[in-house]
Amino acid sequence: MAVICISRGTKSGGQVLAECLAARLGYPILGREVAQEAAMQLGVSARTLEEKMSDRPSVWGRFSSMRRMYAVAVQTSLAERALAGHLVYHGLAGGLLLKGLPGLLCVRLIAPMRIRIEAVMDDLGTDASASERYIHELDDARARWVRVMYGENVADPHLYDLVVNLETITMEGACALVARAAEAPELAPTDAVLDRQRDFLSSCRVRLALATDPELRSLELDAEARGSLVVITGQAPLRSGGRTGELIHSLARGVPGIQEVRMGVEWFDPYP
Repeated sequence: MAVICISRGTKSGGQVLAECLAARLGYPILGREVAQEAAMQLGVSARTLEEKMSDRPSVWGRFSSMRRMYAVAVQTSLAERALAGHLVYHGLAGGLLLKGLPGLLCVRLIAPMRIRIEAVMDDLGTDASASERYIHELDDARARWVRVMYGENVADPHLYDLVVNLETITMEGACALVARAAEAPELAPTDAVLDRQRDFLSSCRVRLALATDPELRSLELDAEARGSLVVITGQAPLRSGGRTGELIHSLARGVPGIQEVRMGVEWFDPYP
């Protein structure tokens, strides 16, 4: 059993592969719903969140706190679903969102351009030239988003455990190949793996609590949970009375399962 994340280009068959894997393995399947769940956590519309995926890098660079808050919300929603130990997710940057999660299988699906063009023509009723242009524009927007969010090239094979090319293998063959990989003993949900998955989720929840607080959202704080303990790192301003530290401590303790908060924050004088 594994958490399978499928990365793919526009109209490359990611949803078809995900549906095949879900049926074959009996796993739940997740796609755009993760953005909708994240939107609910942030109190914004799903459309607003999805539109951020196509924002230009300069916009994201100017609103880094918004970028971080969005990423943490999506990561937390995805981690909530992955806690069962088995899931098929087809969406953008799933492997990067869940980086460090044990039991994770990252797959990159590649499809010939002619097949992708035909799919767009069928869906949108556009001609071949317009369909290819649509594919390149959407692929570029998604690649730009991943580069700005994570500093990675979404097409880099080193990000994936398995790269499947539909030029040389059928969809049925791809499904069988990924399903076989997902059943590898290295991905088995042992007690130790499940404990680490729970720690991963707790870390995400604490990060989300910090990233959505109006006083703290501009700070780049991180959290690493181990059981009931969480360690907070990053940089924060040292204010009179230690208000910032108290706020961080209070928010982290408010996350279910967290009983102890250890501060590894580097404090700086906001008025040197």
